[in-house]
Amino acid sequence: MTFEEFFGIKVYVKYLIKREKIIAYAWHKEEKKALDHLKKIKQYHDLDGKIIESKEFDGWLLNELEKVIIKGEKFILPNLHYRNRKVYEELIKIPKGKTITYSELATRSGVKYTEVLITLIRNPFQVLIPCHRLLTQKGTLMGFYPLGKEVKKRLLEIEGIRCDG
Repeated sequence: MTFEEFFGIKVYVKYLIKREKIIAYAWHKEEKKALDHLKKIKQYHDLDGKIIESKEFDGWLLNELEKVIIKGEKFILPNLHYRNRKVYEELIKIPKGKTITYSELATRSGVKYTEVLITLIRNPFQVLIPCHRLLTQKGTLMGFYPLGKEVKKRLLEIEGIRCDG
């Protein structure tokens, strides 16, 4: 499987690695935007590492995506300091096929709503930390998503969730 097959679009992925381990990644429809986003993730979380492209890591990521989206397994966040880590830990707890609201996530994590939104924009493991399982109070899609709302909607549909755009 390729990213194009998984998402239905061409995807560029950049990885942040330290000691040959992935500590964050970013993707986008445009290569430069993927790189720029990863630099912002790196800065936000104060992470140290090298930015690379890697076919080997692409294989790892596709395998992890299948485990999280198709099989419903929970991603294991690396044992590193990520700013507002509790937000990501609470997101990982949301099972495949379920959603919560952004405000529910803020309450569960104990992080202010506005800070939760910034933390989500800087998600170091997009989809593996399942931001796509968040909806507005009205049950609609919201916010930043580097591959577009249609991909977010598609991910939810794969998980058996129908929602309004």
